[in-house]
Amino acid sequence: MTIEQVLKDVSALPPSDQLRVVQAIWDRLPEGVGFELSAAQQAELNRRWAEYQANPSSDLTEEEFRERIRIPRGQ
Repeated sequence: MTIEQVLKDVSALPPSDQLRVVQAIWDRLPEGVGFELSAAQQAELNRRWAEYQANPSSDLTEEEFRERIRIPRGQ
């Protein structure tokens, strides 16, 4: 079976099943695969971490974050 055939078959599934396939594949990947950061990405993470350490109270709780992402942009 080719990758193209697998993608075609998966695309025919309902979205919820497609997500299950994605999760199953992700769970089978060796640890650390796909996590190499560019210098710019690493610099941004370092900047954000330093910003957080300087003012940890400025961050959202998990509940605040989840509520905020439920609100459509522009509202």
